[in-house]
Amino acid sequence: MSEEEYGYLWRRRYEVVLRALMNRMYYQERQRIFECREGLIKAASIFAGSIAFAKVAEPLIIQWCAIIITATSTISLVFGYGNKARDSIKRSAEWAQLERDIELVGERYFTEDHINQWLSRANDIEAGEPAAHRILLERCNERAVDALGGKVEAKLGIFRRYVPLVFIP
Repeated sequence: MSEEEYGYLWRRRYEVVLRALMNRMYYQERQRIFECREGLIKAASIFAGSIAFAKVAEPLIIQWCAIIITATSTISLVFGYGNKARDSIKRSAEWAQLERDIELVGERYFTEDHINQWLSRANDIEAGEPAAHRILLERCNERAVDALGGKVEAKLGIFRRYVPLVFIP
């Protein structure tokens, strides 16, 4: 195999490794965000429910507690944060398995057929994924490139780097 062919295959391997690592990081972050939301909703419901059932507050406060319980429970049911967190766990595991398979072949003994198989699996995994949150994906891409020892071509601006991620599909 010529040096040019090897360089071409190495770049393709690096792209697959980067893609798998970035997506695994993305779904781990997504899982963390959805579990946090679900936990906050449960905590708010328990706190408001405790106040309402203890009857230690005025009737107006008890009504507000009922509103909080209803609103947070509705949000949890409609948006399904718990289900989205579990789905993110599954997808993160799929990307981790792809990373494992790439590492099993190693850095020296891979062929173009291996790369094509890995790319095919990556496409299969991505086919059923929900729409990605662009800023979170860019953050994970930066982290993945850094973890692999590469240089990020265009770094995120300060706003995109530190803005809280509120709207994640």
